[in-house]
Amino acid sequence: MSTLVFIDLNKSKISESSAQAATIANQLDDKVYGLTTYNDDDYISSLGNKGFDKVFKIDDFKNFDAIKETIINHKINTIVSPNINLFKELASKISIKLNFSITSNVLEIVDNNSIISSIFTGKAESQINVDNENRIYLLNKNIIDSKEFDKKVDIIRIDSKISQNDNFEILDQTLIEEDISLNDADIVISAGRGLKGPENWKMIEELAKKLNAATACSKPVSDAGWRPHHEHVGQTGLKISPKIYFAIGISGAIQHLAGVNSSKTIIVINNDPDAPFFKAADYGIVGDAFEVIPKIINSLS
Repeated sequence: MSTLVFIDLNKSKISESSAQAATIANQLDDKVYGLTTYNDDDYISSLGNKGFDKVFKIDDFKNFDAIKETIINHKINTIVSPNINLFKELASKISIKLNFSITSNVLEIVDNNSIISSIFTGKAESQINVDNENRIYLLNKNIIDSKEFDKKVDIIRIDSKISQNDNFEILDQTLIEEDISLNDADIVISAGRGLKGPENWKMIEELAKKLNAATACSKPVSDAGWRPHHEHVGQTGLKISPKIYFAIGISGAIQHLAGVNSSKTIIVINNDPDAPFFKAADYGIVGDAFEVIPKIINSLS
């Protein structure tokens, strides 16, 4: 049996989340395989230093029949993946079709049959024994540092067409261009309705540029159309685990906290001293964001 890692890309390079997943996979198995849609063989060949023995190239993660055949033919019984929307959808299909168990929000894999997972929107941890010999682990980010390995990669091309059994029609596609991926960002600058309107996001973007950070927002901001949906973090949006998370003008509802409470350090800026977010903060500034943020930017200049 062997272990498969879904490879997420960030600017045409393996994301840190996937590199961390590969490190964990190497703790579970001597043979670690990867699955990617990337087409650069020269770069894929370098992924031995991330712990891969073999990488399967596929045109699209929607080619489910080909992925299913790959899992069966190569006797893959463990899948380790970043806990992102694309791979959660794929994991669900694999679980149903191939009888794999799924454990999400994984914080630690004790051994191949026991894991520790975040539960109750991050307020508690649970140790879970996995009885199914076929299992999928969806990992929270930054639960381990990725390591370097000395391996040589075999590249295998998977040729297939998208299954016609998936009865859906793509009506529109929008290319998301990000300087820094939210899933991989070490620093995230997030703002809420306290900014009063989309025209005030320039200072958030300027601060993000100074700190080499990604930008994010609360659900009400996304719902109002001030910021694109892919920036929405929270229980119904992205769940992220940056090293530093700035929450600016966000009250701190439990739904928002569910998406960011794995952050290493939370810094809250709010003019309401009773904002619930301060209870979850490592550092807090009670003040007007329109005064505080420009001062921070100036201090970084």
